[in-house]
Amino acid sequence: MANPPVIDAKPKRLRLRPANIFYGWWIVAIGAGIDALKHGTFNKGISFYVLPVSRELGVGVAAISIAEMLGRLEGGLLGPLAGYCTDRFGARTMLIFGGLTSGLGFVLLAFSHSYVYFIIVFVGLVSLGFRSGYNNASVPALNQWFRRRRALAMSLASTGNGLGGLALAPIVGIIVLTLGWQTAAIVSGIAIIAVVVPLSLLVKSSPESMGLLPDGDPAPSVPTQEADTVGQTGGTTSRPSEAAAPVSGVPSRRLAWSETDFTVKEAMRTASYWLLVLAVGLRNTVHSGMSFLLVPVMIWFLEGGGRSEADSQAIAIPLVAAFSLGTIVFNPFVGWAGDNWSKLKLSSIAMISGSLAIVVLMNHSGHLWQVSLFVVLLAFSECANPLAWAIMGDFFGRRNFATLRGWQHLPDQLMSMSTPVWMGLIFDRTGSYYWALVPLAVIYGLSAACYLVIPLPKVPARGD
Repeated sequence: MANPPVIDAKPKRLRLRPANIFYGWWIVAIGAGIDALKHGTFNKGISFYVLPVSRELGVGVAAISIAEMLGRLEGGLLGPLAGYCTDRFGARTMLIFGGLTSGLGFVLLAFSHSYVYFIIVFVGLVSLGFRSGYNNASVPALNQWFRRRRALAMSLASTGNGLGGLALAPIVGIIVLTLGWQTAAIVSGIAIIAVVVPLSLLVKSSPESMGLLPDGDPAPSVPTQEADTVGQTGGTTSRPSEAAAPVSGVPSRRLAWSETDFTVKEAMRTASYWLLVLAVGLRNTVHSGMSFLLVPVMIWFLEGGGRSEADSQAIAIPLVAAFSLGTIVFNPFVGWAGDNWSKLKLSSIAMISGSLAIVVLMNHSGHLWQVSLFVVLLAFSECANPLAWAIMGDFFGRRNFATLRGWQHLPDQLMSMSTPVWMGLIFDRTGSYYWALVPLAVIYGLSAACYLVIPLPKVPARGD
C-alpha cells in the first residue's frame, strides 16, 4: 500500500511526496533529468551536427569548433556572475533561464543560413543557456541539500549525463542522419523548453527552507563546540565551532570533512582552491575536445579499418550509447566510494583511465574491440566530474559554493576553450587526429598528478 501524504506544519500546504523519502533525493532526480536533456541534445548530441553543418556551411571542422571555443569563453567570463546569481536568486531561477534560452537557441539554430548567423545563435543563446543553468545551478542546489552523502548525490545526478547519451543522443544522431540536422535542432529545442522549465519549478533552495536538515538528518541532540571528523577527501582534522555538530544517530566518520562556510576571499586565498581549479581545468581541457569531437574522432578511428564515413557514423551511434551506459554504471559506484574513501585519489585514478583511453585510439586500427575499450575507459574518467564538486563542497562549505564554482569557470574555460579548435585544425591539415590525441593523453596525466597533491585547506582564523 502506498504511503499516505504527509501534512506540513502549515495546514494549507500538502506534501505530495512519500513521508519516507527525503526531498533532497527528488532534487537529485530533477538534476538527473535536466542533465539528461543537456547531454543528450548538447554535450553529446551536438557532436552529430559537426560534419553535416560544416558541409552545409562550407567550412571546416575547425571553423565549427570555433563556436564551441567562443561558447566556452563566454561561459568562463560569465561564470562568476552566473555563480553569484545562483547564490543570490536561487537555482530554480537559473534553471528556468537556462532552459528557456537554450531551447529557443536550438530552434533558431535550425534556420542557420550563414556561418556568422550560426556562430551568433550558438554562442548567444544555445551556449549561454547551457552554461548558465543546468548543472551549473543544480550542483549548487545539491551542495545545499547534502553533506554526508554529497558525492553520492552529485554522482547520481550525473547519471543524467549517461541517460542523455544513452537514450537521447542516439535519437539525435538518427534524426540528423535521416531527417537532417535542422529537424534535430527544432525537436531538441521544443523538448528542452517543455521539460526543463516545469522540472525547475520543483527545485527548492535548501533543506532549511522546508524545515529540514541536509541529508534528512534529525536535529542535533547535543550541541558541541568542536568535533573531530574524518576527511573523506583524505585526512583527519579538528574543526572549530563553525563546523556542524554531529547529529543524533549519525556516525561522525560519515560527516563531510569540512562544514565551515568559507567566504569567497577566504577560499581563494588557499592553495587548495587553485590546485583544484588547475586539476579540473586540465581535465576539462581534454573533455572539451573529446566531447565536442567524440563522433568525428570515432569515425576517424573506425575508418582506419577500411570502413566508409557513413558506415563509421552508423557504428558511432551505438558507441555513444555504450559510452553513456558506462557513465550510468560507474557514477553511482564512484559516488558511493567517494563518500567512504578519498575523493582526491579516486579522481586521480579516473584521470589515468582517461589517459589510457586516449592511448588506445592512437594506432588508428579501426578494431571494434579497441574502440569499445576506449569507450569503457573514457566513461570511467567522466566520474571525476561530480567528485570535483563534492570536493569543493567538502573543502569550503555551502554558503558561497555557486560563487566559488562560478569563479572556477573563468580559468577553466580559458584553459579548455581552444581544444576543439586545435584538434580540428590538426585534422583539417593532416586528415588524422593522432597528433591531437598525444597531448590530450599527457594532459590527463598532469591532471591525475594535480589531484594527488591538493592539500586540505586550513580553516580561516576568525575573531569571536
